[in-house]
Amino acid sequence: MAKFMCTHTIPPGKFTTEQIKQFAQAAQQDPNVKGYRSFANLAEGKAVCVMEASNKDAVAAWFQKMGMPYDTITKVELEGERGSVQAA
Repeated sequence: MAKFMCTHTIPPGKFTTEQIKQFAQAAQQDPNVKGYRSFANLAEGKAVCVMEASNKDAVAAWFQKMGMPYDTITKVELEGERGSVQAA
């Protein structure tokens, strides 16, 4: 499965920490997408996540099903961690 980095602008107070945890758990149970990593600041209404899926449309469909607004879904070409970068 390919990785997709996704950005979200969420109205502050729209989601709780518990709801974000539920999204994360649901992404592990879905047959079409898997949550890989996420970062959020609910007070400022911003979140970034990396999802694994066969294509961008599958990620968009999952967000729509879950009621999670998103700004962008971009396929990952390179992945880096602590100074090391490699092809995704």
